[in-house]
Amino acid sequence: MGISIVSITLGICVMIWSFAVTTGFRKEIREKVVGFGAHIEIHFFDNNASYEKRPFPATEELLAEISGMPNVRQVQVCASKAGIVQTESEIEGLVFKGIGPDYDSSFFARHLVRGRFPDYSGEALSNDILISEHLAGKLQMDTGQKIRVYFVQEPVRQRNFRIVGIYNTGLGTYDETFAICSLRHIQKLNGWGADSVDALEILLDDFNGMEETSELLNRILPYDLLAETTKELHPDMFEWISLFDQNVAVLVILMMLVVCISLISTQLTLILEHIPTIGILRTLGCSPKDIRNIFLYICGKMLLKGMLFGNLIAISACLLQERTHLLRLNPQSYFVDYVPMTCQWQHILGINVFVLVVSLGVLLIPAHHTAKRLRIVDAIISK
Repeated sequence: MGISIVSITLGICVMIWSFAVTTGFRKEIREKVVGFGAHIEIHFFDNNASYEKRPFPATEELLAEISGMPNVRQVQVCASKAGIVQTESEIEGLVFKGIGPDYDSSFFARHLVRGRFPDYSGEALSNDILISEHLAGKLQMDTGQKIRVYFVQEPVRQRNFRIVGIYNTGLGTYDETFAICSLRHIQKLNGWGADSVDALEILLDDFNGMEETSELLNRILPYDLLAETTKELHPDMFEWISLFDQNVAVLVILMMLVVCISLISTQLTLILEHIPTIGILRTLGCSPKDIRNIFLYICGKMLLKGMLFGNLIAISACLLQERTHLLRLNPQSYFVDYVPMTCQWQHILGINVFVLVVSLGVLLIPAHHTAKRLRIVDAIISK
């Protein structure tokens, strides 16, 4: 019985950990992808796949109409422009994302390594920028230093920026590509007006309502503008996350098989050891149903004990990992530097109900078959 309890405990632990890790990865990567952009991006409707897109006017009427829609938390304007960073020993390509004073900086604030987030709320044109730790290490530069940037256009423009902050999100591709600067710099370099942008970023209250909000936006937007969700803009990231769901399904099935086989083996062993006792109980008037219930009760207690231990160990391990980040990962491969584990009560309740129902259903088969088919004479003689 001890082996069966251990098997049940391990099965419950693996199931809960599988769901916790999958939920944690989905949450972390989703927040990082949305943090670099937004839940929904509105841009010009064309086939331009470059970082520099066609501008459009972000009028007050358009911004007000979008802000008043349900599920919309914030609308922020931005524009991007590719540039070349040059130091005495290095040359590096970079995409400068120009943002305004209304930009939600909470994501970058959580991932700041040194310095501060640039403040673009003043009237004067700010030369402050935010770069990644990867780029800072590659260029051998730090906060407070100035970098020279060339923008390839006619004619070629040069700008000197001052590094005021360094961030590290763990999303290698994004960290290697993006720097944050003032939107007014992009507008000035491109000769745009004060209300010209190449994208509107929409932050939502509910991620699950993203597709519905995107459809509503496309109904009210002019014909030459298109609203796309972050899933549509970054399908590779979300397809990678969806692979975890398939792995979880396989693990749950395997662990459920282990639990069921262990329970059936234990039950059959108990039945074989107590065949004489079954015969005596039958002679005393016990029905096959009563005998079946006795073995179900014994195995049920064992099942509940294993489930209790499994839940305690699994939840404790998840909470410990969530607070201490003991288990580390390579961020270059997994986009996070630790194993994210997020327990949700819906998953824990669902796993326990699933294991309990399936296990008891499986246990009914050998108990009912044995109690019904075993002859009293054979049971007594076997003693």
